[in-house]
Amino acid sequence: MISFIGTDLDGTLLNSNKEISQENIRAIRAAVDKGITFAICSGRTLDSVQNFFDALQVPGYKVLLNGAVIFDPNNKKISDRPIAKAVVDDLLRSVDGYGFKVVIDGLDSTYVTDPELSDATYFEGVSKRNVLVGSVSELREINDRKDSVVYKVCFSSSEDRVAQLMKKIETFTSMPVVISRSGESYYELNALDCTKLSGLQRISAVSKIPIAEFMCFGDYGNDLEMLRGVGYGVAMDNAMEEVKDVADIITGTNDENGVAQVINRVLDKKIK
Repeated sequence: MISFIGTDLDGTLLNSNKEISQENIRAIRAAVDKGITFAICSGRTLDSVQNFFDALQVPGYKVLLNGAVIFDPNNKKISDRPIAKAVVDDLLRSVDGYGFKVVIDGLDSTYVTDPELSDATYFEGVSKRNVLVGSVSELREINDRKDSVVYKVCFSSSEDRVAQLMKKIETFTSMPVVISRSGESYYELNALDCTKLSGLQRISAVSKIPIAEFMCFGDYGNDLEMLRGVGYGVAMDNAMEEVKDVADIITGTNDENGVAQVINRVLDKKIK
């Protein structure tokens, strides 16, 4: 029995134009109308995820920043797990001078230093909520503010420097953080025990829906544990091979309405 459907955004629910197709919108609305609980499970911030809920016009849980913050369908915060300021500062100090792209995410704000000015760092370009700063030192100053709360720290590089970035990321494995890979050269760090799966487990405890009744969709490294840990893990056909290997179902790509394909099978009782 499937009582809960959760989906990643980029590379999963969103097509290559960063939009939710009408096919996916119709399938999600139909599932919610049938009483299935819905969630978006993303590395994105609140404002970004809320924009997609506005497009869907359905209630649901928001699993934000890889599970660091969770809101229930009534917009009540049920989990809040920032990274300790001292840990953020240690991470930032350790990469100062390397020239990597570095991002720190608050609940609804993103600060970026991007020496290569690549745009790859941003989800939606530079806006009032996506602020480009000049250096890692400025990021450290932002983190040091009393009112600053950081939930996620991200590092990325150009293709020719990926090996150097990976070597630096390996030095963080002894620190109190969870490391996930969400792109070929993009790494995201959260507080310990802060993943999409752990966020869903907290939702399971609150909602009383068994995790075995959860179906979740994803495509990349920060979705791997989620797909492996829920009752029905669904990998997109465009997913990385490691994600496909742990999935129970492989659906079409994000440009083929892969999420809708499987939800419609659930609604037609072809998947139980």
